[in-house]
Amino acid sequence: MELTRRNFLSGVAVAGMGLAGAGLVGCAPSAENTLAATGASDVDEAASRGEAADWLGSEPVIDEADVTAEEGCDVLVIGLGNAGCMAYRAAAEAGAKVIAVEKSSAYNATGGAFALIGGALSERWGRPDIDPEEVINRHMSECGYYVKRSIISRYVYEVSDVFDWIIEPVEDLYIADDSMADIPDGRECNLIPDTCPLPEGYDYHEEILPTFPTSVGFGNLGLILGPQIAAAEATGNAKALYGHYAEKLIKEGARVVGAYVRNGEDGTYKKISAAKGVVLATGDYSSDLSMLQAFAPETIENGVPAMWTHTDTEGNNTNRGDGHRMGAWAGARMQRHHAPMIHHMGGGADISGQGVMGINGYLNLNLEGKRFMNEDAPGQQIENQIEMQPQRTTYQFFDAKWPEQCDSFPPGHGNVNFCLGADEFPKNNLNATFCTRTPESVEEAVAAGSCFKADTVEELLTQLEGMDVETARASIERYNELCHAGSDVDFGKDSRRLFALENPPFYACAFKPAIMLVCVGGLESDENCHVYDEDRAIIEGLYACGNVQGDRFAMAYPIALKGLSVGMAQFYGYIAGTNAAMGA
Repeated sequence: MELTRRNFLSGVAVAGMGLAGAGLVGCAPSAENTLAATGASDVDEAASRGEAADWLGSEPVIDEADVTAEEGCDVLVIGLGNAGCMAYRAAAEAGAKVIAVEKSSAYNATGGAFALIGGALSERWGRPDIDPEEVINRHMSECGYYVKRSIISRYVYEVSDVFDWIIEPVEDLYIADDSMADIPDGRECNLIPDTCPLPEGYDYHEEILPTFPTSVGFGNLGLILGPQIAAAEATGNAKALYGHYAEKLIKEGARVVGAYVRNGEDGTYKKISAAKGVVLATGDYSSDLSMLQAFAPETIENGVPAMWTHTDTEGNNTNRGDGHRMGAWAGARMQRHHAPMIHHMGGGADISGQGVMGINGYLNLNLEGKRFMNEDAPGQQIENQIEMQPQRTTYQFFDAKWPEQCDSFPPGHGNVNFCLGADEFPKNNLNATFCTRTPESVEEAVAAGSCFKADTVEELLTQLEGMDVETARASIERYNELCHAGSDVDFGKDSRRLFALENPPFYACAFKPAIMLVCVGGLESDENCHVYDEDRAIIEGLYACGNVQGDRFAMAYPIALKGLSVGMAQFYGYIAGTNAAMGA
């Protein structure tokens, strides 16, 4: 499949959830194909070849003759996505006069899952009490202790109250009682708990790398963000300028006091002064190859496509690192060890994020025919292993007994836990599509060429391009022995997920690098959304939230809390807006 931006966008309407619900897997493209996928046409060509590039460049010089207007406010919010919409509303409701600038023609809704811990909704859904310190310690560990404990800790302990605030203005929100509930017609604005109830007998404490049972899914995130804009503007304190491009922060001494903003329609500049603070909510930078080369060069080396759905009024992808650069020009320090979000969703996954059999921990062999990992791992860890294999290609194997086996796998991001008939599928329930498969869906994948099928293992292996058939046959025989013995002495897989490959017909799906949803790494910050300078002193008047806020994730995106990216963006959008309004 040719991974072009055009093909990517054609699938967005089907997905309905934006990028956080996606896990597109296709051919591993070259760096040049990655450039086409990002739409970053004006990036230094050296970056597309994996060479060093100057990501920062020079701070623009704004000619005062081009400044045709000046305007003042208390809080200036730059960017209206998950974080910016919350900052906009929070600051306005705190009594501040707020101006928001957004370079698209409307706010941007990206994502579908939210990590909700505790609170009335968790109690309503009968979710188990989760030890907050266990969650915090797991996050710190997955991020190699390169993040700030105070940031994840504040989120874990306060997110339920902020989530109640987020959904409070959403008047037509339909809240489902469980993961497999039917959703009434016309209720696209809905909230569905993930893996609720948990499979009988499942205990996440028994997992090596558990995904905590915390996630909820928004049926349509845009229908959640729209009311935030409306609530902000209903205060009479807020207005948004769309098609406007913030290009340079304004400082008086060491304090940030506003920004120069270009009108995309006529090219003139407006000087916007912010008496209390400027909030950067400009998103990530994965459509800018010079920044990827500087902070996540492995994404270019591995040919990971960086797809994006949102464009500004000039036709460019919105996630270009604008806030990172403006902050750095104003003296902000960039965090170390950025975290590409590339959690695998299984072989054959498209923009909907539905791999043929997800990331279920069936036998997986590389092209040398060798087993190379404990397959019972979350999607981000699977992606990391695939990138280390010959030609970055492996194959997942399963057989005809998959319908009775899938409920043995842990409920996590990308796992398939249910097999239903096509007529049993819950009505209008997009969330259920990720964890459920039908016999028909597997056969459709075979017909489409994203899954291979044969009556014998030998015949199946010969269909797999580049596979060392003899070694693969021996590896399968060895794996079957381990399954029958009930102990994986080779790689340590949980005995509950040792399923011998011996029941025809047999299936195989190619695992290749998945898409990068965002590259998470930003300006050094704290739990109050303050931004730090090179000496790690707070830059007065400057706040960051969303993917421009650093010290939240590091090295690789942690999978312990599904939906933590959207959750932290919205949560810290609220914190940033509130603190900026208070001058705190």
